[in-house]
Amino acid sequence: MVYDKKMTSSRHILSKSTFMRGLQCPKSLYLNKYHRELRDELDMSQEAIFRTGKMVGELACGLFPGGVNASPPDPFHYQDSVQLTRKLITEGTEVIYEAAFQHDQVLAVADILVRAGDKWKAFEVKSSTSVKEPFLWDVALQYYVVSGSDIELEDFYIAYINNQYVRQGELDLQQLFALTSVITQAKELQPQVEEHILESKAVLAGNEIPELDIGPYCSDPYDCDFNAHCWSHIPNDSIFIVARLGKKKKFELYYNGTIQIEDIPETFPLNSTSKCHVDCHVHNRPIIEKDRIGNFVKSLNYPLYFLDFETINPAIPPFDNTRPYQAIPYQYSLHFKSSPQSDLDHTGFLADAGTDPRKPFIESLLKDTSGPGDILVYSLSFEATRIKELAEQFPEYNTDLMALSSRLKDLMLPFQKRYYYTPEMKGSYSIKAVLPALVPDMRYEDLEVSDGVQAMEAYRELEDEKDPQRVTEIRDALWEYCKLDTLAMVRIMEKLESL
Repeated sequence: MVYDKKMTSSRHILSKSTFMRGLQCPKSLYLNKYHRELRDELDMSQEAIFRTGKMVGELACGLFPGGVNASPPDPFHYQDSVQLTRKLITEGTEVIYEAAFQHDQVLAVADILVRAGDKWKAFEVKSSTSVKEPFLWDVALQYYVVSGSDIELEDFYIAYINNQYVRQGELDLQQLFALTSVITQAKELQPQVEEHILESKAVLAGNEIPELDIGPYCSDPYDCDFNAHCWSHIPNDSIFIVARLGKKKKFELYYNGTIQIEDIPETFPLNSTSKCHVDCHVHNRPIIEKDRIGNFVKSLNYPLYFLDFETINPAIPPFDNTRPYQAIPYQYSLHFKSSPQSDLDHTGFLADAGTDPRKPFIESLLKDTSGPGDILVYSLSFEATRIKELAEQFPEYNTDLMALSSRLKDLMLPFQKRYYYTPEMKGSYSIKAVLPALVPDMRYEDLEVSDGVQAMEAYRELEDEKDPQRVTEIRDALWEYCKLDTLAMVRIMEKLESL
């Protein structure tokens, strides 16, 4: 076996991740190399994505059991991984996980490498449910480096999540993962890969940050982690928050020198939703259509229930009869008023972590909503879809669940249709935009759990938490968050009624 001398002679200049970064934006590539202090802080949703990717990658190794892991002890010792990979190949190892190669001063790590006679098959593992265009560039770069290291690849696959798989008993990895060969596409991209490598090396060899303005590439195909730095000149109330204004039109305005909403030319074509947002912002006036609001209020039948679900959507189906990324309800909050003037009652449900929450969730929900009256939710399609899924998964409750679903009414409707809109909503009709505009004294920011992502992460944390006091604290935080969602609906409804 002959190896390229460049494979281990010096540290790499580019890696798979930095190549992909440079492909999206050369300025981001340079900042990542020399000015990492300017990077945005990693938020909870990004951490969850990275954790899911790592978990899926480790699970995929089970497709080819018995392999040897060539990962380095830390990211600063990838040369050790390159050396170990070479050693494992020379010794005849059949399956290598995290196989590292270096060629042309570029480092690439193949998630799984499987011997196929004198050749090899490589597998890139993704937590996505389909093969996306950026993945082809990812694989093409790996093909360039691995082939340049005198390793002949018979095939290159992307392994991704099959979201049609329904778990029954133990995980079936052969069903959980779908495999698609992309070696043909990888070969076709080789001239462009070589060109982009040269361009990226030239960027990194420069002495100054590339002069590159913001553009659609800041979030395509991925959100850049230097956005706060590069977008620091953009004010909060800018053209980029205008509701239902497409990215192409936003940058058309920006490149013509328009940044502030009030500077959008009157002749610029806007759809009705965007125009409503702009007009209300420019003239600082609300829209309050009392007749339509009144008709909406009159369409509701007391007693009224105010209902909100919280769900998890793990990549790996955790229970029987669940699919990858299926939204699984584990909590609800329910406020109740028998009449507009009556006292407010509250109940709810929060499952024990690590158990299938669906059946006890259903039974508790049906019991708590057994009386007459409409059930208000905010964004009806979400709760209605969850109820429909539960009815399909647990047919013994189908009749009762579908009867419950028929009682759902959407409190979002008056705001979505702009019967009630104020400039403070900044073009949005989400409950977190509507609540401070209508009920300024109610706030999510002061809660330990203040949004849906944090709620998912808190519930996930419960599975591993052993300290009883911390378990109580997390459960209390989840209760307070979900309870505020339905209390917010109550206060919003009272505001509409007062009109």
